[in-house]
Amino acid sequence: MKVFELPGTDIPVSAFVLGTDYYGKTISPEDAFELLDSYFSLGGRTVDTAHVYADYLPGEKHSSEKTIGRWLRESKKRQYLTICTKGGFPELSDCSASRLGRDEVRRDLTESLSCLGIDCVDIYWLHRDDPRRSCGEFIQYLEDFKKEGLIRAYGFSNFGVRRMREADAWAEGAGLDPVPAVQIKWGLAKTAPGRVYDSTLAEMDDEYFDYLKNSGKALFAYSAQAKGFFSKLRFAENGSPVMEPGKCRDRYYCEENIKLYRELFEEAGRLGSSAARLALRKMLESPFPTALILGCRNRDQLFDSIRGFDEGFDRAFGKDFSGIQT
Repeated sequence: MKVFELPGTDIPVSAFVLGTDYYGKTISPEDAFELLDSYFSLGGRTVDTAHVYADYLPGEKHSSEKTIGRWLRESKKRQYLTICTKGGFPELSDCSASRLGRDEVRRDLTESLSCLGIDCVDIYWLHRDDPRRSCGEFIQYLEDFKKEGLIRAYGFSNFGVRRMREADAWAEGAGLDPVPAVQIKWGLAKTAPGRVYDSTLAEMDDEYFDYLKNSGKALFAYSAQAKGFFSKLRFAENGSPVMEPGKCRDRYYCEENIKLYRELFEEAGRLGSSAARLALRKMLESPFPTALILGCRNRDQLFDSIRGFDEGFDRAFGKDFSGIQT
């Protein structure tokens, strides 16, 4: 599996990152262990979690981090992995209720370290933005956490372009390296018009693409598979598109994405691949370091997404399907 170094650091990042939401809940600990083992066997070395993951479901708090922590202890693979987690998520009952004060984030980080059973997080993300606060405030305390040896690097998740430019300007004025990475929502299938389900999420657009291209930051893309849109879409005998009800249809089913699927399907056929795998490959060909977070629910999905990914491809794909200026 391809690897790049997080800009400005020597931290390795796998092209495919294992997403771990719902671990310990709808994904049982046993299935989570199988996913982690399988990901490692495929050459994956970057695991992404969050302190809040699965807390929106009944049961044990912080079950994703705790499940990963148990696997790390039993597998003894910590030294081979880049571990990423996120803190500062708003109150679950109100996403506008910010929790990005220094003390709140420090508490989340301390608890994450305990849940994961590690001494230092490799990449620590602020999970949501609070535009009422200065990005400089965030950078100051994250730099302090680095000096204390609690984290090796940090990034911003769901921060818009304007806020990232503000962070860059503040860091430059303080004589610091820029924030090296962002984590935002991006898949070739775009959220359907009028179906944005959470206004606190940041999603790729032309402006963000150009910003990443020019800034040299790394992108960690979540929802990279768009809930499996390019695998779940089918066509009836009369040629009309068909998709089962569910989150995928609710969020991504629209004419633009259906047209994109037809184009990908045709191109993938010539390459002996699938529309879903070709979509991922095109994202990895972006003009900035890109890691795709895969939230697979079982071993078969993970293997279908990753195994033999580089076979039968070259870098000349012809038409750009991203829908983003390059």
